[in-house]
This record gives sequence, C-alpha cells and structure tokens, in this order.
Amino acid sequence: MLDTIFYNGRICTLDNRNAVYEAVGVSQGKIAALGTNRDLKPHTGPRTETIDVKGAVMYPGFMEAHNHLAIFAYLLDGIDLSAKNAGKMDDVLERVKADADKKPDGAWIKGARYAEYFLAENRHPTRHDLDPVSPANPVVLFHTSFHACVLNSRALEKFDIDRKSATPRGGIIEKDADGEPTGVLHDEAMNVVFNRLFSNDMSAMKTHELASFCQRGALHFASCGLVFAADAMVGPQSLAMYQAARDAGQLPIRIYTMNLSTESDDLVNARIKTGFGDRRLRIGPIKIFADGGMSNRTAAVGTPYLTPPHGKGLKIQSREELIEKVRGYHRLGYQIAIHAQGDEGIRDTLDAYEAVLGKTSGNPLRHRIEHGGCMYPDLLQRTAAMHIPVAVQPVFFSELGDGFVEAFGAETADRLYPFKSMLAAGIPLGGSSDCPVSEIDPRKGLWGAVARSTPSGNVIGPGEALTMDDALRMYTTGSAYLSFDENVNGTIEVGKHADFTVLAEDPRDVPLETVPQIPFVMTVVAGEVVWAA
Repeated sequence: MLDTIFYNGRICTLDNRNAVYEAVGVSQGKIAALGTNRDLKPHTGPRTETIDVKGAVMYPGFMEAHNHLAIFAYLLDGIDLSAKNAGKMDDVLERVKADADKKPDGAWIKGARYAEYFLAENRHPTRHDLDPVSPANPVVLFHTSFHACVLNSRALEKFDIDRKSATPRGGIIEKDADGEPTGVLHDEAMNVVFNRLFSNDMSAMKTHELASFCQRGALHFASCGLVFAADAMVGPQSLAMYQAARDAGQLPIRIYTMNLSTESDDLVNARIKTGFGDRRLRIGPIKIFADGGMSNRTAAVGTPYLTPPHGKGLKIQSREELIEKVRGYHRLGYQIAIHAQGDEGIRDTLDAYEAVLGKTSGNPLRHRIEHGGCMYPDLLQRTAAMHIPVAVQPVFFSELGDGFVEAFGAETADRLYPFKSMLAAGIPLGGSSDCPVSEIDPRKGLWGAVARSTPSGNVIGPGEALTMDDALRMYTTGSAYLSFDENVNGTIEVGKHADFTVLAEDPRDVPLETVPQIPFVMTVVAGEVVWAA
C-alpha cells in the first residue's frame, strides 16, 4: 500500500515524453506510482494519506541552484531597502532613522538590497548621509549585489577604517577628494565587515536557536515552491546552522552547500568531499571568486563601465592563482564552483578549468560557473566544449536590468546572459535567484527567462529569450544536474524523490505577464507537505 496519494491534479512530469497524469503515489519518500485516480485507488490502505490537489498543477519540485539562504535568514530582521521601499535617498535615511529610534545606543542597524540606480539621486549613501540619522548607532547597509556596503562613521570606527587604511587585495575602500573614507566598501573590503558581523552573531547563538533561525529562512523558501537550495557562501558558522536544523528535524528543504575556499581547510583536512552527507544536507562544491559583481560595477570586464567608478572592475585573485587553486581542488576530487560575472573573470575561469580538463571534456566533477553574465560568443563556445554547467539568475532582468543597461550600454547589455544560445550550445543551465541579491521567488525567474524585461520595460537581448518549457526545465532538470541529482530529482518519475511544487495554474497556459502572480498551493519534500497555502 502507498503512504500518500496526491489525486485530482495535473501532474506534469517533465520527463522525456512530457507525460501528464492525474495522480501520483508515494512510498517511503519516493514516487511509487503514476496514473489516473482510478489506477491508484487499489493501492490505498487504512494508513494511506490521500491529498486532493483540486485540479492544481504539480511540477517536479523547483530547485534553486545558487542562493544565500543563511545570509537571507540573517538579514530577515534588517531594513529592506529594495526598489519597492527606497526610491530616493530620503527613503533610505527615514528607514535608518526609524530603526535607530527603536534601538538602544550602540546597537547595530543593518539593512540590505539598496542600489544606487534604484535611487533618484543615482549614488550610494555615504557616512555623511547616515551619521545625522544614526548618531549613536553603528550602521551597515548592504548593496543589493552583496558585493558592496556602506558604513556610517561609528561603524567605520568599529572596523578601524580611516584615511590610513590600505585597500585590501580584491576590494575597494572608496575615499573622497580629501582621502577620507566615504563609508562605501566593495568586495573583499565589504567581506571583512560582513564576515565579522555574521561570525560573531552566529557564534553567540545556542544550537536550538541556530535550528530555529535556519528553519525560518528555509520555510520562506518552501513558501515559494522550492524543495532544494544550493547555498553559495557556506563557512563554518552556516554549516553548523544547517547541521543544527538537520539534527532537530527543522530543515524542511534539501540543502547543498557551496563551501568557501577561504574557509574550507577543515573540510579538506578531514577529507570531507563533495557528496558527503545525506539527501537533506550534503556537502557540495568548493566556491571560489574570480571577480566582483556586475550590479556594483566590479565584475572584471574588458571594456570599461559607462558609469562610476568607470573602471574595468577587479579580479579577486590573479589568473595564475586561480589556476593553481583549481588544480589543487580538482586533484582532491572536489566539484568546484567559480563566481565569474565579467568577460575577463569568465576568461580566467575557463583558463583554470582548461588547465585540468583540457579544451574539451565531459567534466566528470561538474565544475561550474556561477552567474556567467558576460558570456560572450567566444567564451560560450569554450564553456560548451568543456561541458561546464552554469547557474544563472533570470530574475536579474526584472530587478537589476536597467542598471545593466546603464553600466554597459544597450548594445552590450543585449549580449548579457545569452540563455538561448547557451542551451543551444549544450551548456546545462540551473535556475536561481542569488537571493538575497534578488527575490527568491522562482515565478519571477520563469518570467525573467522568457520576458527578459527590465523594471522600465526595456527588453534585454530579445533573441535570447527562452520558451516557458525551457525555463521550467532550467529550475528542475537543469538545477538537478548541477548538483548530481538528475537521477533522484528534476522530473516526476517512479523511483525519484517525491519532491513537488504545486501551482494554481500552469505557467505554460497563462499570459506571460501573469506568471509572477500564479498562487503557490503547496510544496512537498519526500512526500511530506512542508508548506501549504
């Protein structure tokens, strides 16, 4: 007898035949039967749970190939400075002041998701803006790219950043004409700030607090139809958080960790490799940064940005150092995931992968590229020849697209994220959001992959738009491939995990502009409803 039967649904398997069924049966967390309601009825026993899907549409569970769940959870109680909340500098300052008025002197004020191009003034806030509204509290506001932040004077003091501070390698400390820090930090300079704050706060939590903290963030992901998340910035504190939630039974979705190379010594020394763990919590690749972020203009590019700081971005390390790191981790048998956004960052990444794979390869360890924004034709062909999968973020168009056009110009912007060409070349693509850089909601990612429309209505690279069917497969079969899960997830087939995303309507059957509003009905992991509307 089956443990659970979901019936009266439209079960879209996304298998090779694109088969559709009325009911699906689950046994011991796996798919055991597919067919009509009548087909599955004889498999109902006294302990079988039957769940009426009421005509809703069931897909293989949506999988997030690249996000930052731990950081998302950490920032949940901070100030949301996304475009919907902050359209001008006064909006930012009012929210900071309101938080400062509620907190005791000395308490940290944290915000996230601002961008200079979201603001009417089209510039970053500085310490000079923040100091008057937060005279007694240190403030840190993280840029939506999570490659930059701004500190007020009290926060700068806590981190001993002043006019004498040297610019860290792979980072930028912005300074004014007099040589004084403005409070704006980029990449490695920002990482020092975040890592210390995050580490201190997480270390102060007890095990049960870590579990609850993780569960809160993971349930938000589940409410967006997600059954799986690959956290792309995992260190000891966040790994301890996931383990605490796993042990307490408070991890509702599956987690695949991307382990920061700068904090992976313990894993390497213990010989804990990619794949270690169970299907709820697994060690994934070693994560390395090749360059900065496109949305804060620090991704390494060959042609200068059209907007401040008017440079070519930065590389986090030299090409030679990147090659040496890749050789080392490849030799140890790890999957490797490299953040590479600009064309020069991608070029260095491909040089490093070519050093261990050769110019053509089956890429058995599935070394990956994270983002791949400036994947121009020559780079695309090299990526395809080595069979390098890419975790992409189509939601960037609807949130950050106008900033891309401003930074690159319309002609070059049309060449960014060439999804259709990448798929045509045989490059596996995994769908994701890079949350909290962008909203976690995969409905917006589906829409972005097909519409490629910016907030102002510009369409970036219309010839690179995907069909909705291809977009759905990017968030299911594509993401499954990137984490070695294609045999257990990504389609609804007998023997695979009973991981499902249930929607009120089929994204393939409704007007494109309505896809982001399709209601989620339920999210199912291993046959268990972990979230329901």
